[in-house]
Amino acid sequence: MAPVLKKYKAAAVNAEPGWFDLQESVRRTIHWIDEAGKAGCKFIAFPELWIPGYPYWAWKVNYQESLPLLKRYRENSLPSDSDEMRQIRNAARANKIYVSLGYSEVDLASLYTTQVMISPSGDILNHRRKIRATHVERLVFGDGTGDTTESVIQTDIGRVGHLNCWENMNPFMKAYAASLGEQVHVAAWPLYPGKETLKYPDPFTNVAEANCDLVTPAYAIETGTFTLAPWQTITAEGIKLNTPPGKELEDPHIYNGHGRIFGPDGQNLVPHPDKDFEGLLFVDVSIYRNRIQANS
Repeated sequence: MAPVLKKYKAAAVNAEPGWFDLQESVRRTIHWIDEAGKAGCKFIAFPELWIPGYPYWAWKVNYQESLPLLKRYRENSLPSDSDEMRQIRNAARANKIYVSLGYSEVDLASLYTTQVMISPSGDILNHRRKIRATHVERLVFGDGTGDTTESVIQTDIGRVGHLNCWENMNPFMKAYAASLGEQVHVAAWPLYPGKETLKYPDPFTNVAEANCDLVTPAYAIETGTFTLAPWQTITAEGIKLNTPPGKELEDPHIYNGHGRIFGPDGQNLVPHPDKDFEGLLFVDVSIYRNRIQANS
C-alpha cells in the first residue's frame, strides 16, 4: 500500500440519474467521473441507487400498480459482472480516481441496493449490499448478507467507507465503521421530498431535511469523518417517467437541493445547492483534521 495522501480533492454528485435506462445511466456515471477527474479529484461519491435511479414511485402505488415500472426497473438494473460495469471501472482507471458507486444490482432472481468501491486501477475493492431495504423498498429489493457490514477499506486516500440511506443512522453500523478507523465516509442518499410535503402520520425521517441536515452531520461528528452526502435530483421529465398512470405529477423542486459535505466536526463545508443545480460538490479533504477531531 502506498503512503496515505494527507490532502486531496473529493466530489459528491448532486445530479439526476438516467431513469429506467441502463445505458444512459452508465453514460452519466462516466460523465461525472470524467468531470471529477478533470477537476483534479482523487475520489467521487455517487448517491444510493444512482443506476438506474431510486424507485421513489414504489412509495406512491400498491403492489399491483408497481408491476409495470418494476419490470422496467429490473430490466435496467446493473449486474456487477457486466460490460456496463467494466465501462465504469475503465473510467475510474482512466481518471485515476476512487469511485463509490450506488446501484440496483440484479443477481439471479433478486435486486439488491448495492455499493462498490472502485480503485484508480479499476479494481473493485469493496462490494456490499444494503443490509435491509426500507419500508416499501422490500417490494423491490432483497436483503444484504452478514458481510455487508464490512463498509470501510484502507486506501491510499485514507480509510474510506460508505453506507446507504438509513444505514447512516443505524447505531451498530455507525459504531462498527468508527471502530475500523473510518476517516472519509459516503452517506449515500436517494431521492427524498422536502419537509413541505410532510403530512401526519408520516415521520420527519421520511423527508430530505432530516437526513441531509440532521443525520449526516451527526454521522460526521460522532465518527470524526469527512462525510460526503451525494443526492439524486429530478426534473419535470424525470417526474413524468416516475409517475404511474392515474397519479398526480409533482413539482420536481420539492426533491432537489439536498447534497451536502460535512467536516469531522459537523461543519457544513459547501453551500447548499440551488434547487436547479446539477453537478458536483467539491471539498478539500485533510486527513490530519480527522485526527484532531478524533482526539478531542
